Amino acid sequence: MNKEGRLLDNVQVVLVEPQVPGNVGSSARAIKNMGLSKLVVVKPWFKDHPQSRYMAHSSEDILDNARYVDSVSEAVADSVLVLGTTRRKRHNTPFMDPRQASEEILTALESGPVSILFGREDKGLTNDELKCCHIHITIPSSEKQPSLNLSQAVMAMAYELYMTSCPAPEQKLDLATANDLKGMYDHLLESLITLGLRQWNDGDNYMKSLRRVFSRTKMEKRDVSTIHKFCGEIDKYTARLRAEFSKGKDE
Repeated sequence: MNKEGRLLDNVQVVLVEPQVPGNVGSSARAIKNMGLSKLVVVKPWFKDHPQSRYMAHSSEDILDNARYVDSVSEAVADSVLVLGTTRRKRHNTPFMDPRQASEEILTALESGPVSILFGREDKGLTNDELKCCHIHITIPSSEKQPSLNLSQAVMAMAYELYMTSCPAPEQKLDLATANDLKGMYDHLLESLITLGLRQWNDGDNYMKSLRRVFSRTKMEKRDVSTIHKFCGEIDKYTARLRAEFSKGKDE
């Protein structure tokens, strides 16, 4: 696990007064799927509900270690950054989508814990709860059905945070040299000419077109080798045709 991945241990997902036990279990699963580990539940009407454990599916440890508190202020007391998910925009609080917010979260994690608040299934976070947040997050969705299920919202946010914290490893390419490419183009030209292609307008227009096509990607040595093999098959095919033609003439 890289440094950013370890920092995710200091992110806590805070569910405020969830109404459906299954959503807590599904959220626990989403949390674990995306490399997070801390769940805080504010004033639930249930605890350790069978439906929660059923929906957690191999993430029961998240439920077992969850913290239950009586208020949002208690849940976020130690956090250096508090973010709240909502569709209600306010001009005095920065609004971000999950990807933008993830960058802010990773920066804040260098200083301490971060809390991400998710509201009630029917009415979200209250105005007073949103006032506790430094940043508001809106998850983009279709205008036809903009409202997300609680655990879906947790997964969307957790996914973006995970992807931001664990960027894909950079691939090292074995790029072809200028000399490699010259040899490839020379071979390609020779093979095409043996097939009967001729240049037009007294120039190498179709080779210019092919160069333009190949230049749109980073050609690796193995790509050049593939083109040489392709041309080699053309060479063998045309040589066989010439041999058959010569044999027919002799007969």
